[in-house]
Amino acid sequence: MRTFEHYPENSKCPICGTSDNKECVLVPIDGTDDEYNSEAIPTHVECILKMARYSPDAKVIYARAKMSMEHGS
Repeated sequence: MRTFEHYPENSKCPICGTSDNKECVLVPIDGTDDEYNSEAIPTHVECILKMARYSPDAKVIYARAKMSMEHGS
């Protein structure tokens, strides 16, 4: 997984809702796949590590978002 040293100033992390300049990763957005590409949202690595949970019933790894966002916001 490729990480980026700086967080983009014009975006907010979907988990914490801030644009703090911390290491981030691009997380693909459901429903935006087009062959080999998809839209993605920058997300702080720290937020993923602190907030990620696994649901054995749903068979999903997730982190609850603190904010509602449109694609690319």
